[in-house]
Amino acid sequence: MSTRLSAVNGRTVSVLLAIRQSFLAFITAMGVICCLLAVLLSTHVLPSLTHGVLAGMFAIWGTSAFVYAIIGHLGLRLINYT
Repeated sequence: MSTRLSAVNGRTVSVLLAIRQSFLAFITAMGVICCLLAVLLSTHVLPSLTHGVLAGMFAIWGTSAFVYAIIGHLGLRLINYT
């Protein structure tokens, strides 16, 4: 019985680790996408396609996503979860 419980706990921990890793990767990917959209909508890539407000919003969202991913990673390292 204890080996079965141990196996279930092991699978549960591995699933939780996979979710945690993919969530941080998802947040980081969203940050990259938002920053790329910010650069695309600014005057640096296409001078004819300029939406300054949208570029600023995407830059803030991308930076926030990076900050959240970093804080999440550091928080998990702080509690020795990794």
